[in-house]
Amino acid sequence: MKKVFFALVASLTVLAAGAQVGKAASEATDAVQHKIDEKQAESKAKKSGPVGKAVNNVKSGYHKNRSKNSANKAKQSLKNAG
Repeated sequence: MKKVFFALVASLTVLAAGAQVGKAASEATDAVQHKIDEKQAESKAKKSGPVGKAVNNVKSGYHKNRSKNSANKAKQSLKNAG
């Protein structure tokens, strides 16, 4: 009975770790997408007039912050998995 219980606990632990790794991968993907959006906004800001420049600089700042946040969440998920 104890062996079955420990096997069940071990399998649940593996499943939980796998979920954390999946979450980390998702967060890393989000971080990369925000970084791409940040660079696109910076590029558009260079080509825009004063109002477009201001709007795109705000967008760039937003995506920069979201990218950092997603990267930190990915790191934390990997720590939780290990």
